[in-house]
Amino acid sequence: MKKTGKMYMMAQLRSSSSEELTELLKDWLSFIRILTDPQYYRIDDDDTQPFDLFAIKDRFEQLTEKDNLWLKLHADGGEFQIHVSGLSIMERNILDAEVFSKYQGMIENYCDTRMEKCGIYGYVRSLDEYLYNNVERPDKRDFETADELRQLPKRYNNNKEVVVDCNQLAGYDIFFKGLCLTSCWKMYYSSLYYQIIPKQIFQEVQRVQTIEELKNDVVKISLFINPFKWDAEVNQDFQQFYREQIGVDQLVWNNGVGILKAPVIEFAFIDQVVQTVQYQNDQLQPVEKKKATFFVTRSSDYLRNLYSENRTKGILNVQAYFPWIDHPGKKMMNYRVVNPELALDRGVSAYEFYIRQYLEIKVVDEKYESYLAVLRFYLPDDALKELPLDELQHRLFDANISNMNQKEEAVYFDLKKAENHLRVAFLSADQLDPDELSLVHREE
Repeated sequence: MKKTGKMYMMAQLRSSSSEELTELLKDWLSFIRILTDPQYYRIDDDDTQPFDLFAIKDRFEQLTEKDNLWLKLHADGGEFQIHVSGLSIMERNILDAEVFSKYQGMIENYCDTRMEKCGIYGYVRSLDEYLYNNVERPDKRDFETADELRQLPKRYNNNKEVVVDCNQLAGYDIFFKGLCLTSCWKMYYSSLYYQIIPKQIFQEVQRVQTIEELKNDVVKISLFINPFKWDAEVNQDFQQFYREQIGVDQLVWNNGVGILKAPVIEFAFIDQVVQTVQYQNDQLQPVEKKKATFFVTRSSDYLRNLYSENRTKGILNVQAYFPWIDHPGKKMMNYRVVNPELALDRGVSAYEFYIRQYLEIKVVDEKYESYLAVLRFYLPDDALKELPLDELQHRLFDANISNMNQKEEAVYFDLKKAENHLRVAFLSADQLDPDELSLVHREE
């Protein structure tokens, strides 16, 4: 991989007034002038002009809460960009390695102070690491050899072009409820995150370099020592492990099928309450769900400042896999919403992965013996019409398949492997009613 050797800083800030907005923008300008020698700038779609400190400050002072401003500034030691929308600021800075190394202490202090004052989220990382994990288009990945590119996971985009499936990469930036979720060298989390991921989860993550609590309820997490050695195997392991612990890919993905990895944490959102279950082994280390012997359950109502936590040792029961129970009908169910239209294999790998997750389980629960276990897939109509059933049956060669039934509105079949059993149903996404879920209800 051909590297730039640069550092990348990003932050989302929210000011409380026009005066504070102007102050933040001027501080950013002063920060740049300390680090580098600005050469020229561009505002919105205007022509590029030689750097003019007074003209830029004057433009900042004229901003109102209704304005929208883009400013790009080029300097000897970096490139800087700021986007102002109302009272919000999106700040992106790229620094040469020499500049970053010389001023690293001051740069981190600058980031800490801004996040404490009015930060929503932010991070500092190697630009090369960011590009590796976030550039989807193959023609834009000119920093890689053809062989390196060939080994990366692929998917279709919405135009049916083959792109890199960055969902599968540890440092992919993805957004959930307006907040950035990623894994990189240094990350900042404001209190807004705790409405999604309880703060205690950030405070207790394992195999990270440092966890710091800053002012104004901000948490700062560093994964490893040297950001320029992000591609060392041990650091990539830290990066991936952190992503799994926080549950980034259990919350959101945009490839239509997910990352096809067993969870080490799961989430449930009920009104204003977030409930989580973390899976751990006998050493209280995070592990995938099926290998867990300890379970940490948390319930957090951030708005009312209510929090409860329980850590128990045990084994999974059937409800951990099939939370919707119909006792009169002796059925239990779970479901997945999948859109395989972006998958190169039409979703076969995703179907197999989720089926095996719910078929190959070990539970001690008498309900499992006498109830029908059902896994439903809710799909777009086009995907339902073109199910790759022959390929899926071939993938499930080690299970007995019976009662295959294909209808226009649904497809289902039964699976049996040793003592385990599962009914798999494929339905139109239009049939998904979260309030009804057909015959079954959620057991609390």
